[in-house]
Amino acid sequence: MSFSLSHLLQQSRQCLTPFCTQVLLPSLALTGLQIFLISFWSQEDDYASIFKGLTQWDSHWYLGIVRQGYQFVGFDKIAYEQSNVAFFPGYPLAVAALSRLLRVEPELGLYLTAQLFCWLMWVYLFLFYHLWQIPLLWQALASLMILVYPSSFYLVVGYSESLFTASLLGFFYWSAHLSMRSGLLAGIHGLVMSATRIVGLPVALVPLLRLSRPWFWTASAVVLALSGGLSFFLYCQLRFGRWDLYMEMQRYFGPSSFDYLAIIQPRTYAPLFSLGYWQSLFSFSEALGDGIWAISLSQLFVPLTLGSLVVTGLLDGWSVLAGKSRHWQERLGFHLAAWIMFSISVAGMSAVAQRSMIRYCLPIHTLQVLAWLHGIRYTDFSFIPQQVRFYLGSVLRLGYWILALVFFALNQILTWRYVQHLWVA
Repeated sequence: MSFSLSHLLQQSRQCLTPFCTQVLLPSLALTGLQIFLISFWSQEDDYASIFKGLTQWDSHWYLGIVRQGYQFVGFDKIAYEQSNVAFFPGYPLAVAALSRLLRVEPELGLYLTAQLFCWLMWVYLFLFYHLWQIPLLWQALASLMILVYPSSFYLVVGYSESLFTASLLGFFYWSAHLSMRSGLLAGIHGLVMSATRIVGLPVALVPLLRLSRPWFWTASAVVLALSGGLSFFLYCQLRFGRWDLYMEMQRYFGPSSFDYLAIIQPRTYAPLFSLGYWQSLFSFSEALGDGIWAISLSQLFVPLTLGSLVVTGLLDGWSVLAGKSRHWQERLGFHLAAWIMFSISVAGMSAVAQRSMIRYCLPIHTLQVLAWLHGIRYTDFSFIPQQVRFYLGSVLRLGYWILALVFFALNQILTWRYVQHLWVA
């Protein structure tokens, strides 16, 4: 008996040690680095003062929901400013639960919750790395590209980005090989995902693409995942008599606030053809001023993200058609989810000049990095001529470091703006 117990403990230690060193600790280090990059620009000295002083914009709405619950007064402008049903409940519920558990005030809980789920997001990224047996250098390069993304600081401030992205990655991770246990975990992550953002509802249907899976556990996971967002609609029906209040409240922005064809509408990209737009975007004084510079940057990231999605899809499709890509079904969901989130976000932001797209593109960017990583890992590029591969590799390496430097510079400018309470996204 003692031999069996000691053997079991030894096996547990052998499994736990690599998990801690290869997943938990790197994830914690990256989260700590993100917190440091915010703190670097703050004038405050202690953690609580730094982050409580950052409460602004949507954070106030979330705090209001945590403290007073949901309120609905009406559809006119004054009523809108007193109603908070335009925000999904996932993040406020998590803040309320963690604040009560740790016995801290909700304003501090707002940031502790975001940073906890930022850590979980990084944990799932490293779990994907190990699931796919990604080389260490590639892990570092992929993590860096997510870390320096211009709006990545939103993962550790009082917004729902980290909770949504962590539950999104957890949903896909546990959906990879569905069984009773993994199906339940996938469903729970999906429930949180759809309860946090409305785009989580269509993303929850993605596992249905792979019909070869055990259909019962797939369907169960999808139903459970959908229940998060649908429960909010049910709550609005029972509490206020209107299940569609979230969509109706968007009419505050204008009669055509949700344009389903915005992704192909010329007016979405019209600002990019103005000389004044580019002069303003490349002006350092504008970047540090209280103007529309950040909105212009969000507008720029709409075609950039669209181009990235198109190029990624075409290259992946080319390798699959050439018969050189293995396990491509595993990343198909990443591509589809990225397109779904991008299309819905562009449509929703169409009435307000795409002003928050650089923030909404963060989880899209994260999925794209994972899709690229998986594609490179499981694709045989021998169908590309050797000389072309040589030059293409050189161009991609140079492009990567230029992009990383540009992203980091934008990240620091936007972080500074956020700390100074200037508009970012």
